[in-house]
Amino acid sequence: MAGLPPLAGQIHLTLPITTLLGLTDHPGEAPGYGPLHADSARLLACALAGHRATRWRITLTAPDGTALATGSHRGPATTPGGGWTVKVTAEPIATVTCDHRNQEDGYRPSPALQRLVRARTGTCCGPGCRRPAARADLDHTIPHDQGGITDECDLCPGCRHCHRRKQHPGWKLEQPRPGVMVWTSPAGRRYTTLPSKHPT
Repeated sequence: MAGLPPLAGQIHLTLPITTLLGLTDHPGEAPGYGPLHADSARLLACALAGHRATRWRITLTAPDGTALATGSHRGPATTPGGGWTVKVTAEPIATVTCDHRNQEDGYRPSPALQRLVRARTGTCCGPGCRRPAARADLDHTIPHDQGGITDECDLCPGCRHCHRRKQHPGWKLEQPRPGVMVWTSPAGRRYTTLPSKHPT
């Protein structure tokens, strides 16, 4: 696809695979920037595909806009035939149940586990909070020192404010399914936040 010269960069595109392949014109999304018209997403992907310093991260979405899998690749995506391919091994994201295959021993999640959780939930999981997950802590729903595990089903992005709110007396936080957060206030009010929905 013509339009831009090869560019070096780090890209995290979230888009339906059918858009990338040119089969549909559903919008894509670049976290931190917002929705991208299908043509713009394809143009950007092609420009970045030709540069050896490009670092790819792609998140594939379900028809309802929730993240299903995420993966990464470093380097150019050019092929001798003039087209381009990017080989990305996508790791499934736990959405309904968690089989704990990504559970880790330590308190701090690895970069790979952080990517899974932030691909699933792109903003702080606090009620009404929209701070980007990239600038939030990954907080254990059940505190690690109280038996919480470092896994997709016990982690969520929490900005500093919401992280502290969870620790105030009277607040309760539950994660009945990966990414589904149920906050109960000291007054007994319940607030539910859900995994991010990307453009479809």
